[in-house]
Amino acid sequence: MRTPSTELPALTGLRGFAALWVLLLHVWFFAGEPALQLWSGGPAFGPFFNLGWAGVDVFFCLSAFLLAMPFARWRYDGAPRPDTGRYLWRRTLRIYPAYLLQLGILLGIATLTGEGRLLDLRELVAHVFLWFNMGRDWVAPLVGVWFTLPIEFAFYLLLPFLAPMLDRGRWPWLLVGAVAVTLGWRVLAYGLVAAEPVPIRVVEIERLLGRIDQFVIGMLAGAAFVASLSSGWRPRRRALWFWGGVAGCTLLLAALYVVRADYWDGHPLLFVWHGLFSASLLPVLLAAAWGDRSAVMLFGSRVLRHLGRVSFGVYLWHMPIVLAVLPHIPAAWGAATKLAVLLAIVLPATLIVAQASFVLVERPLLERGRRARLPAA
Repeated sequence: MRTPSTELPALTGLRGFAALWVLLLHVWFFAGEPALQLWSGGPAFGPFFNLGWAGVDVFFCLSAFLLAMPFARWRYDGAPRPDTGRYLWRRTLRIYPAYLLQLGILLGIATLTGEGRLLDLRELVAHVFLWFNMGRDWVAPLVGVWFTLPIEFAFYLLLPFLAPMLDRGRWPWLLVGAVAVTLGWRVLAYGLVAAEPVPIRVVEIERLLGRIDQFVIGMLAGAAFVASLSSGWRPRRRALWFWGGVAGCTLLLAALYVVRADYWDGHPLLFVWHGLFSASLLPVLLAAAWGDRSAVMLFGSRVLRHLGRVSFGVYLWHMPIVLAVLPHIPAAWGAATKLAVLLAIVLPATLIVAQASFVLVERPLLERGRRARLPAA
């Protein structure tokens, strides 16, 4: 029987796809948002790129899925309770070394060449402690995509306190409570910042409390997977789970694209979309973890699995590389040409840097994590 500490290939590949999707979003945006029609009047692929920020939703839900499994084994199988101190130390090691190295490199480049920006003391302290978009007096992160790191790390801190609620008799209360907190937070936060520019609304609304429902949904999916391993049960028609979840995610992405102009102006989807998307993603995660053939075919390739292993470096580094390359792209070029050239440069450069980060910084710490029998998200 496969244990929860064993790599689940399709989930690793799904993480790689999510990282690639976020990269494609930003390259497409800085290229000028081309429609990407193969022929006049034909289908456009621009919407797929435009919706790449849903890759972050996949990251959050998948991270919760993996990290909840050892706690679910404690609640369901009588396994020892994960040591909270060791868990938190390893979560810190998972994010901080690669992040702080990047921070140091970017500040060094700004100091030596004037490219980028330097941080004053207040901003530097906020960055070191991942506090740049927490509280009311926040600072802008040096790299835009870093705004998700405090959300993820705050969940790491909260998970040991939520874990006892994974019990079969308690999880409905955990789910209802998370949904209520998320809805209440997003409604309250929007009411406070409705008149502010969109970037301010994003920072205020998209905090942990505004995303806790999808973390909890991911936790419950991980617990359900552990329970299925314990009982030896797996559904026969796993493909229905997978494709049903894919269909639900696709419909929600289409709805989001249709209302994109009104989304941050208080459209109803602003308050519920992340939770609905995560609920649709839940059967996809379970089917992939169970080894459904369709999931393995789509996400279990060697390329996507490797991309999944280095996905944190891809997420960290793609934006600085895009911004470094962009000034050298002629402004007269069409958007589609810019996109092709940017991708041809940014994708391999990002993979090289991400691989170096993984080999030199992340992998040694991941090896420690494996010896401690906890999955590295």
